[in-house]
Amino acid sequence: MEHVLSLFSKWLIKHEAIKPNDRELYEYAIYSFLISIVPLVIFMVTSGAIGMLQEAMLIVVPFIITRKFSGGYHAKHAYVCLPASAGLLVICLYVVVHVRSSWILCTLFVIGGISIVINSPIDSENRKLSRDEMKEYKRMTCMIVTFNMLLYMVFIFFGAERYSICLAVSLMLTALLQAPCILRKRLRRNRAHI
Repeated sequence: MEHVLSLFSKWLIKHEAIKPNDRELYEYAIYSFLISIVPLVIFMVTSGAIGMLQEAMLIVVPFIITRKFSGGYHAKHAYVCLPASAGLLVICLYVVVHVRSSWILCTLFVIGGISIVINSPIDSENRKLSRDEMKEYKRMTCMIVTFNMLLYMVFIFFGAERYSICLAVSLMLTALLQAPCILRKRLRRNRAHI
C-alpha cells in the first residue's frame, strides 16, 4: 500500500498537482480515503449482487453516522483494516438474512444503544478531542442513537422486520467496535490502582 501511495504522490508532484513539501500530507489523505472507501465499495457491490442494496444502506449509513461521533476501535494497519471491515459488514448482511426479529434482538439493540450513549465519545489515538468536542460529540451521539431507536420502532410497527434488523445490527456493530477501547481503558485504570 505504501508503495502505491508513494508512486501516486510522485506522479502528482511530477504533474505539478501538489508541492513536494505536501507529499506526506497527500499520501496520508489518500491512505485514509482508501481505508474508508474500499470496504464500503466491496460491501455495496456484494449486497447489490445479491439484491440487498437497501438493507446494506440501512446498515452502513447509520453505522457511519453513529461511529463518526461515538468513536471506537481502529486497526493500525491497512492489511488488517480492509479485510476486517469488509468482513464485518458482510457478516452483518448474513445476520440480517438469518435472524428474525425477537425480544432477544430488541434487548441487544437497546443494550447496544445504551452502551454507545454511556461510553461515547471514544477519541482516537491519532486525534484527541477537546472538552468542547467531547460534549458536542456526546450530544450528537445521544441524538443519533435516539433517532435510530425511534426509526427501529417505526419499522417494527409497520411490519418492516428486515429493515428493523438492519438498524439493530448497525447499532450493535458500533457498540461492538467500542468494546475493545472500553476494555483497554478499564484495564489501564485497574493497573493504575494497583
